[in-house]
Amino acid sequence: MNKDIKKELLSAKNWILNNQKDNGEILWDDKGKWDFWDHCECLIALSIYEEWEAFRRGLDFCLNMVDEEGLVKSQYINGKISQDFFEAHHAPYIYLPLLQKYYIDNDINYLLKYRSEIHQIYNGAKRFKDADGYYHWALDKKGLLDDTLVTSSCSLELSRRAYNKICELIQDEEFIDHNIIISNTKLNSNKFDRGGIDRTRFSMDSYYPILCDSGTKEDANKILKKFYVDGLGIKCVEEEPWVTFAESSECIMALYKVGLKQEAKKILDEVLKHKNSKGYFPTGYQYDLGIYWPKEDSTWTNAAIIMAADCIHDITGKEKVILI
Repeated sequence: MNKDIKKELLSAKNWILNNQKDNGEILWDDKGKWDFWDHCECLIALSIYEEWEAFRRGLDFCLNMVDEEGLVKSQYINGKISQDFFEAHHAPYIYLPLLQKYYIDNDINYLLKYRSEIHQIYNGAKRFKDADGYYHWALDKKGLLDDTLVTSSCSLELSRRAYNKICELIQDEEFIDHNIIISNTKLNSNKFDRGGIDRTRFSMDSYYPILCDSGTKEDANKILKKFYVDGLGIKCVEEEPWVTFAESSECIMALYKVGLKQEAKKILDEVLKHKNSKGYFPTGYQYDLGIYWPKEDSTWTNAAIIMAADCIHDITGKEKVILI
């Protein structure tokens, strides 16, 4: 365990706690926005710091937001639905903080407590699957939306693996899903072209597959050449002069996974330089204008940085759920 990095990011963790309401909801920031996926990212960060009471309240809040079909609305602002549809990868992401907690404290009873919810959510995710095995990214009142997205599918793949591991741990092997959601073969499909437009200009679509074993060290080096800005981090979009610290952190974990550990550590060190005077990290930096932009300090960005730091410096001293 690297105690120095854990101490350095303590203020970022505390800022996540400061944005958690009494009911367990972890907001993006002080503007009241909330979504399930980013909340789960924060739960992973809280588990790394073993903030179990905050984790428990946050987990219960999440599960209370899931409907009887295992689905959750895309986004809320001040407790009211602001995006009235379901995203495929949101609810299943709960498996990652659940599994992260188990890897740290080995509390099998915690997984058993939520057994019915665990299976309910996975059954809900199956509604997004098409006949060819691809997953539509969203569902609204009119039905499934046409787009299949790389990042959504990769998040679902990580959730599938975490779900399978949980099924093993609670001895529900009959529910294990052996159908891989994302693979090298599937990545070649034009189904991932959103609205018929190629999305390879987005860094997420390049490094997320690596987290799902659909990428190599050669692919990672191409990502660095295309999206890395020396001294700053990873761009969100290829042509934009804008590095984002959540994308940088997620890419760090992808680089680490394929063995580019020195490169991963270098980028993490660069990200850590952007901690503000209040002790937490902004969303991104527009380097042509020399400003932090947008004017938000998202909790999930800070959570992603904590996760990357755990990946590089092993804050927990335990197995890392993000690399399953």
